[in-house]
Amino acid sequence: MRSAVARALDHVGLGRPSGFTHEVVFRRCPDCQEHNIVREDDFVCVFCGSDLPETWNVDPTA
Repeated sequence: MRSAVARALDHVGLGRPSGFTHEVVFRRCPDCQEHNIVREDDFVCVFCGSDLPETWNVDPTA
């Protein structure tokens, strides 16, 4: 994924850093459907308290 982002930025002529500094992990809550940022490997929805899946599920087709 990172190389795809780098290629896209290079293609349009935008400057970019040599690397990414922080990975952000997103998950959609299966109960309330809100999008969450997972912090410190705490896979719990900040909106309703439900457990979040450890696998990616933010894509609308997931």
